[in-house]
Amino acid sequence: MMRMPAQFIRLKKEWKSVIWWLLAPILLTVVVMKTFGALQEESKVPIALIVEDTSVLALQLAQEIEKNEMLSVRYMELDDALHKLKQHELDSVFVIREGYGESVLANRRNGLIEAYSSNRSFAYPAISETIMSLAQQDVSRTKAAMVIRQLFIEYGMEDKWNYEEIIQRSEEKQRNESLLKTSFSYGKQSESDEKPLELLNGRGIWAFFTIIAAFFLFDWMIKESRPSMQVRWLYTSTSFKNHAVRMLGLYSLLTFLSDGLTLFVFHFVLQDPVTFSFILPMLAFRMTLNLFAFLFAIVYRQLFMYYMTGIAAALLLTVTGGAVVPLDALSKRAQWVEIISPVRSLMTTTVPIAWLSLLILMLAAWMMKGGKRIA
Repeated sequence: MMRMPAQFIRLKKEWKSVIWWLLAPILLTVVVMKTFGALQEESKVPIALIVEDTSVLALQLAQEIEKNEMLSVRYMELDDALHKLKQHELDSVFVIREGYGESVLANRRNGLIEAYSSNRSFAYPAISETIMSLAQQDVSRTKAAMVIRQLFIEYGMEDKWNYEEIIQRSEEKQRNESLLKTSFSYGKQSESDEKPLELLNGRGIWAFFTIIAAFFLFDWMIKESRPSMQVRWLYTSTSFKNHAVRMLGLYSLLTFLSDGLTLFVFHFVLQDPVTFSFILPMLAFRMTLNLFAFLFAIVYRQLFMYYMTGIAAALLLTVTGGAVVPLDALSKRAQWVEIISPVRSLMTTTVPIAWLSLLILMLAAWMMKGGKRIA
């Protein structure tokens, strides 16, 4: 009769809680991100857009309006839109009139877009200015193209570029070059690509819940090292130290499997692109957490204080890691910021070498001391 390894005895007894703490970070991250996304969608300003013209310029303008992250654009008939506007279900209504493309090509700027608002259209002034600026952009680009085309004709270069090519080239210039973008800073100047500020980062949220879950997963260390449980190790050939290290390996394997599911959820549920360069930092982050929670469990004797420490550590490491307040500007001036928290390494897709090295040394020191508690 085969005897069940000691590592699986506790796992068999507490498999429900183990599965919960393996899956909890994933589930809670999805709930938080989806809830925040729904709230963010509801905070957008609802407007109606009626496109009467079928020209390319009219369709391009509609697409540019729809790209605005602050607007919730709804396409509908004019009568239906005006009815909803009266019911205050819409902030405002905009109509791209028929002949918009011809008017732009003819450099006519009047009557391109009709707008309707009510006494509760609080965002109408800003939205109307934004839409008119987009339309003005088309008019200005078209006028410039006409002037350039005329110059080509005057200098006998009419075969150089046609009208459509000039428009296309100007659009490429606008996309590729930040003509109206500048930077201002004090002290040492440094060129960098600025990224938009994310109000909520999925990886940071996952890291916060994962740190807490790691402490709850490794509470077996405190339970196994109680005096009442230590007696059994006197009558076995396996020392508590070896048992604890094997348990660490088993639970690390389980957490790695859950991280595989995390990558799947990030990519297909949260629409967060996952690359191969992120896998190694994620595994290193997980190993860091496992060692961190394991070594803390060696020190503590009371589960409640151990859990409270885990929650406090999650808050501290998440904040100092830049998951709540971005630390990009600070880390460029002070390189030591990168090693404050392993969460920072996860956010920047790097390996927390300093953390891993220190924790491995502490684990080796504990093993060399015979597995006794670190006072």
